[in-house]
Amino acid sequence: MKSLKKFAVLSLACAGLFMGASALFAEPEVLNQSEIRQEIMQREDKVVEFLKNASKDLNEKMQAGIADGSVNPQDMDSIKKAMNKYGNKLFAEAEALRKTLKEPEERLKLDMEMLGLVGQAAPVNQAVKIINNWAGDIREIMIITTAQKLQMIKEATTPEFDKLIEELKNSKNPKIVEAAERMLNEFFRNPVGKEFPQFPKGVKTTDGKDLTLERFKGKVLLVDFWATWCPPCRAEVPNLVKAYEEYNKKGFEIIGISFDESREKFDEYIKENKMPWPQYFDGKGWQNEVGPTYGIQSIPTMYLLDKDGKVITTDLRGGKLEEALAENLK
Repeated sequence: MKSLKKFAVLSLACAGLFMGASALFAEPEVLNQSEIRQEIMQREDKVVEFLKNASKDLNEKMQAGIADGSVNPQDMDSIKKAMNKYGNKLFAEAEALRKTLKEPEERLKLDMEMLGLVGQAAPVNQAVKIINNWAGDIREIMIITTAQKLQMIKEATTPEFDKLIEELKNSKNPKIVEAAERMLNEFFRNPVGKEFPQFPKGVKTTDGKDLTLERFKGKVLLVDFWATWCPPCRAEVPNLVKAYEEYNKKGFEIIGISFDESREKFDEYIKENKMPWPQYFDGKGWQNEVGPTYGIQSIPTMYLLDKDGKVITTDLRGGKLEEALAENLK
């Protein structure tokens, strides 16, 4: 229950970024980052009060659902269904509140927080409605961050939302253009059955060998993006070690892509946990040389490739790796 409560609070008050919509402001408001008055964004006001009350209300409803058996805290589909039911009421209340807000920063703050619930407590096209409230570079930020979040939670986009991503290809910011093109790439939308992109040229694993897909040709390969400081990553290590011990001689290999910064801590962890497979480490954390090629936004992220380098599945946590290996290494 504690984990669900924490999930609900973060989903509503912290994990979020944006969402709303209002007929009151028919024309998009033009707002750029440089124009935002931070003293308004950071002050305690009725937007903050609304979010706090909504968070409390959501927690109470979710806990009540657990108590009466209508919500299964171990089933994300059950949690999502309950949050969507509550979301209809919440977004209606947010829209009514938005019409009373006088400052653009107040409306922005509300929209940003509500957008964070899209994909969990609201359909994707709710994000389209909210983002269309805005113009300027803040609009680009809303689109790209919402798209990244949807990708992270593996929520499919819609044709309407894809049009927003297409907009970003005309951005003056080359990083946003690059991110948009990656998000429109079919591999990143649904990698299953598609060839895994080649690793960047010239990079090597910690054993001094080139990091290439050809190196693992003919193997069923797990590409594991992880870090020693990441609790969910560490939770998967025993599953990886067990699978490696059982299937390595049958044609299974792992390549770890580390998001660590400390080589000493990294080496110590590898040794203590008996992880003999090849690892890539460059000490650059989230800015490492390999992660950006695959648009990694969260870890652990895992791809299981067949002997031809095509993705079998990315759903590998919680012991599912062994199930996939049993099926593909008979």
